[in-house]
Amino acid sequence: MVDRIHLGRDDRETIQDIIRFGLKHHEQWVGARLALACSLQMSDLPDPQIFQKQSQQRGGVELHAAQLTGEGKGPEEDITDILRALLSIHEGRDYFEDEEGFHDALQRHVRRGLRELRNTWPKDSDFHGYLLQELFFEDGSFGAEDNDSRTEGLGQRISVVLGQLGIGAELVETVEGPRLTRFQFVLEMLDDLDRLRRGIGKIGFALGFGQESVTLALARGERQVFLFVPRPPKQWRMVTWKDVRHKLAEPTSEVMTLPVCLGTDVLGEPFLIDLAEAPHLFVGGTTGSGKSMCLHGILLSLLEARSGQIQLVLIDPKAVEFQAYVGCKLLREGGVIVSADSALVALEGLVEEMNNRQEILGEYDARNISEANARGAKLPRIITVVDELGDLFLTRREIEAPLIRLAQKARSVGIHLVLATQRPEAATFPGLLRSNIPSRIALAVQKSSESRIILDEVGAESLLMRGDMLVRFAGRQTTRAHGCRVDAADILSAVGTT
Repeated sequence: MVDRIHLGRDDRETIQDIIRFGLKHHEQWVGARLALACSLQMSDLPDPQIFQKQSQQRGGVELHAAQLTGEGKGPEEDITDILRALLSIHEGRDYFEDEEGFHDALQRHVRRGLRELRNTWPKDSDFHGYLLQELFFEDGSFGAEDNDSRTEGLGQRISVVLGQLGIGAELVETVEGPRLTRFQFVLEMLDDLDRLRRGIGKIGFALGFGQESVTLALARGERQVFLFVPRPPKQWRMVTWKDVRHKLAEPTSEVMTLPVCLGTDVLGEPFLIDLAEAPHLFVGGTTGSGKSMCLHGILLSLLEARSGQIQLVLIDPKAVEFQAYVGCKLLREGGVIVSADSALVALEGLVEEMNNRQEILGEYDARNISEANARGAKLPRIITVVDELGDLFLTRREIEAPLIRLAQKARSVGIHLVLATQRPEAATFPGLLRSNIPSRIALAVQKSSESRIILDEVGAESLLMRGDMLVRFAGRQTTRAHGCRVDAADILSAVGTT
C-alpha cells in the first residue's frame, strides 16, 4: 500500500485539537484512527460526493496509509486485515481484492469521522469522557441506572416552568421512548390549554432544548395532554433492524399486502405501514438525516415479508447506496441501475408494463391486481425505488414524464414508486408528482420551506437527525417515528435469502 490519505485544513485542525486537548502527545495517525472508528459507528455510508478522493490540500495534512493501518509493523501492530474486514462488512464490498477501493474507503471514513468529531466534541469537555459515552456507549447503556432519577428531575423542572407560565398542571405519567420522553399532564382548567399552546416554545427555551424541541399532543382523558421532550443523543436508545424485524411475522403485518417497518414510534413500538395502501412514497431529508437507512428499512421489509410476490427496480445514480443488492434475484432489470439513460429506459419499460397489465386485468374482469391474482393472473407487484431523484432530473428531465404516468395510473396494476431526494424543492418534486403521491416521509431538513415541499406543512426542520422522521400516510394524520439502524450484514442476509 503506497497511497496517501489527504485531509483538508479543517481536518488537520481537528486532529491537532485531538492531540493538544484530548490525547496529549500522540501522532496524527492516532487521531485519524479515532475518526475511522467514529465513522464506522455510523450505520450509513459516507457520501462519495461530500467525501470524494482528493489530492494534497494547501494547509491540510498528508498521512501515509500504512501509518493508519500499521502495515509492515509486525503482527501486533498491523491491523490492515482487520480494517479490510470491517470496511467490507460495513459497505457490503470485498476490499481484500480491491486495493484502490480499500484506500478510497479509508479516506472517506476518516474524513467523515473527523467531521463528526468536529461537530460533536465540545472542546471544553473531557475528551476521554466524550469517547467513553459517545463512541463506546452510544446505545445509552452507560449510566442507565440513573435514567429514572434523571427523568423524574426533568418532570419536576417542566412542572416548575408550567407554573411560571401560569399553567396549572399535574404530572400523572412519564414514559421513555428511544429518543423522546413523554410527560402526561392533567390541566386544571380548559384555558390552560390555550396558554400551553402559546407558551410551548418557551418550555424548550427554559429547559435549554431550543424553542421548537418540545412538542404538544392531546391525550385521551379529560383535560389531559402529552409533552414530548427530546433527550441528548448520548441518552438515546439505539434501535436496530434486528429489534423490529419480528413485527413482519406477526398477525398485524400478515393482513397487509406490502408491510413495511419504518422503525419505531416515539415510544419504541415497531411502526408499520402498508406500501400497497400508500400506494407511492416520497422520502426527503438532508445529508445525515437517515434517508438512506429509511430506504434500506423499506427494502428489507419487502424482502423479508413478501420476497416471493415482488420484483424490484432499484435506481441509484450515485452508484453507492444500493450496491449491496446487486446479487438480489428479485431485481427486474438484472442489476442496480446507475445511469440516467438506463433509468429512463427502465421507467418507460414500466409504463409499457403498466399498459400490458391493464389489458390483463380486462381479461380477468378484474378492477385491480388483487382481484386478478385471486383469479389466477399471478402478477408480482413491482416496487421501484429511486435514490436521489434530484440528480436524475438534473441529468435527464425527460424522466419526469414516465414517473408522472406511473404515479397517476400504476396503483391498480401493482406498480409502486418510492422516490427519495436530499434536495426537496419544487424542481425535484413537481406539482403533478406531488398531487399523485399523497404519502410522504420527511426526515430532518434545513428549512421550513423544504418541510412544506415534502409534507405540505412545517415541522421537519426541527427533527433530531439520524432517522427522526414525520410520516404523512394517505388519509392519516402526520405521525412522528424513528428509523432503525440497518447494517450491511442485515442487507447481505436479506439478499442471500431471496
